[in-house]
Amino acid sequence: MRSERARRLGALAALLGALCAPGAAQPVQENDMKAAYVFNFAVFTEWPQEVLAGGAPISLCASAANPLFHALSQLNDKVVNGHRIAVRNTVTPVRGCHVLVLDKNDRERWAQLKRELAGAHVLTVSDDLSISADGAVIGLSVDERRIAFVVDMAAARSARLNLSSKLLRLARSVQ
Repeated sequence: MRSERARRLGALAALLGALCAPGAAQPVQENDMKAAYVFNFAVFTEWPQEVLAGGAPISLCASAANPLFHALSQLNDKVVNGHRIAVRNTVTPVRGCHVLVLDKNDRERWAQLKRELAGAHVLTVSDDLSISADGAVIGLSVDERRIAFVVDMAAARSARLNLSSKLLRLARSVQ
């Protein structure tokens, strides 16, 4: 158990190293860290075979207005479980996304997005507390300068996503 956690932390550290500017010995920016979390959420998520066939790209979507968009863009062409990530600037349609990253700018349209996503196999990740509490699969937050996340299993089941027990063990809470 200890070695598994150490291996995962090592993998996260390697990803963070790839996201940061080479040669710069500076602290990792919050948005870069959140993007690394999003990457790992995709690593520990299984989509139904008919939604994400072998070798098909994973569409990671966020609005260009989202403060995380630049950091998420650095994940473009990275590989997750044999699938290349394709980062898209999206407002609509969201049903074509595999991962949809939301923030406070999406709060007003969240009710509409939830209707559009009904029955879709989309991993919704939000760093807005209102959206997180209202049906996003994963909610990110920063507590005492540490990034934490919560998981809504009802939302995951509704999207027919299988979240790894390894991911669930790292969550602050699983509802």
